[in-house]
Amino acid sequence: MSILKIRPYQLMCIVCKLGEGATADMGNLRLNEIFHAIRGNPLLPVRLRCNVNSLFRFQNPGPAEDTPGGELFNVKRDLEILMRLGMMPGDTWPATDLVRRLYEHVNTTHGICDCDGPSSPEWAGCPRAESGFYEKGLALGFDTFIRRRTFDEMERTKRDSARTVYEASTLRIRPHHLMCMTCFYGRMGTLAPIAPDNLYEPIDVIHQNPQIPITLVNGCCMVCPPCPEYDPATNLCAGFCSMGLRDERKDLVVLQRMGMKYGDTLPAREMFRRLFAAFETTVLVCSNGDGIVRGPGWTTCDGPEGNAAYVKGRAAKLGISGL
Repeated sequence: MSILKIRPYQLMCIVCKLGEGATADMGNLRLNEIFHAIRGNPLLPVRLRCNVNSLFRFQNPGPAEDTPGGELFNVKRDLEILMRLGMMPGDTWPATDLVRRLYEHVNTTHGICDCDGPSSPEWAGCPRAESGFYEKGLALGFDTFIRRRTFDEMERTKRDSARTVYEASTLRIRPHHLMCMTCFYGRMGTLAPIAPDNLYEPIDVIHQNPQIPITLVNGCCMVCPPCPEYDPATNLCAGFCSMGLRDERKDLVVLQRMGMKYGDTLPAREMFRRLFAAFETTVLVCSNGDGIVRGPGWTTCDGPEGNAAYVKGRAAKLGISGL
């Protein structure tokens, strides 16, 4: 997959254009190229490049895409955006993660696109900085920039994927979702299906047949298809800040502690017996071992003590007879 290389300010310009009322034509060939590339593929890798006089100059793109407002203004504007995003020149992120981070952390043009202080050719800034269009673009919502799954699509997928679970002779589950199923069981007063995922359905199947085989799979599994962050085209998790990467680590910790590998298959009763023997709490898996969030891509599900719902679900043995 090719990498889309852009300047940080160009993302803000697109949001500004959306706030002005643009839907397809941003009024600029380069902005159109960027917008339609990201809109067409939200998982597209995007690399942020800017001109600096430091160790990061290895990635300098040159001034060809500078806008009017001054050479130094162009440099400072890009660095102001990177600082607010918590990123470095040359960082490469999936488009959906990058744009969502922009919407969460860059909430105004003030101090970025304007130039406080004496007016000069080097610090003219952007004449649209005080227009309010950028803020209006943010208010329109993330979905105006990034294409998301529709409600009808997710509702249809929920129905079809739930039926697949009930018809399966073998449940295909990613390793850490065994823990998610346990948490789900522990926190639900009354077990019932929910719209955003298929955590209920495999539990219900296991209750009916505790010996049904479970195969541990690499990546998204039977639980995932109804999720708003699931990408059907690639069978990948597009959750914020590379949630899929964080979850891949979770899977590997579960496999390591259980002494298993992807593709291993066991009867459900034995699979959960091994899980509960390996993990009394979720701390190692879901709290990064200590509850510390070390970066935007390494968030935690729980605090340092782990999830009490897992402890409760484990004590109840997921309601599996004979376990």
